[in-house]
Amino acid sequence: MEYMTFLESVCDYINETADSVSVSIHKAVKNNGVILSGLTFSREGYNASPTIYMENYYEKYKNGCDICDIGDELIELYTENDMAASLDMSFFDDFSRVRRRLYIKLINKKKNEEFLKEAPFEEFLDLAIVAYVRINDKKIGNGIIMVKNEHLKLWNKDAKTVIDIAKKNTHDHDGFNLRHIVDVLGTMSGLLSAEPSKEDFPMYVATNRRMICGACVLTMKDKLKEYSDVIGGDYYVIPSSVNELILLGCNTDSDTDNINVMIREVNSTQLCPDEVLSDHAYRYLQSDEVLIF
Repeated sequence: MEYMTFLESVCDYINETADSVSVSIHKAVKNNGVILSGLTFSREGYNASPTIYMENYYEKYKNGCDICDIGDELIELYTENDMAASLDMSFFDDFSRVRRRLYIKLINKKKNEEFLKEAPFEEFLDLAIVAYVRINDKKIGNGIIMVKNEHLKLWNKDAKTVIDIAKKNTHDHDGFNLRHIVDVLGTMSGLLSAEPSKEDFPMYVATNRRMICGACVLTMKDKLKEYSDVIGGDYYVIPSSVNELILLGCNTDSDTDNINVMIREVNSTQLCPDEVLSDHAYRYLQSDEVLIF
């Protein structure tokens, strides 16, 4: 049974079995044009409809799990976690309340051409800066709403105003940090049997305290300069994902071609497609305080 047929079967079972809840198939376009399909649960009187993506359940089915068992598990998950909720979105119509929730994300311009036709953005090298609104709710958790052109009309604001506010909020409130790779790996269950010299191995991880969308620090000139002072000169920027960057001092034996081969290999084998930022490295020149590629 193919994936979409599987979704239809589970959807039919839940709609026939569950009380006071309806389920439908939902397709979501994620970063880099990645399309995910799942089941959206709806209940009368609630304006929040959680979606459960079904790839893991499809693997269960292919390994012999019955459709009915999967449907019962999803009903139980929905019920036990009280996933239905009424979310107060009244703030979204008032830009004075929205503005403090605006933040930026750095994405690949070419891989998101279709999305960028519908959303305000600022070009940055071969990438794009986009804005999103953070939603924080004690009951259903945290989420984001990507800002689109239709929202600009609702708020009566232009793209530059919205993106500039989002950039300032991100810079001032997201707590960006730079950690040596030794310190990062040292927290991961003792992966390092012996600690290499930090001076001889100038590799660092740059992200924010949330470790989500942290690669946008690449757009912040003061942070890039600060990092060059720590590293001690020029450095390569390896876009390890949309969430973080790896910075590598240029006084190493690495060169751009070898780094780019490594980036493409990691992107194709280790990252989820919607987490990829770029297939090549960037370089920060300390003397000119400029980022190039």
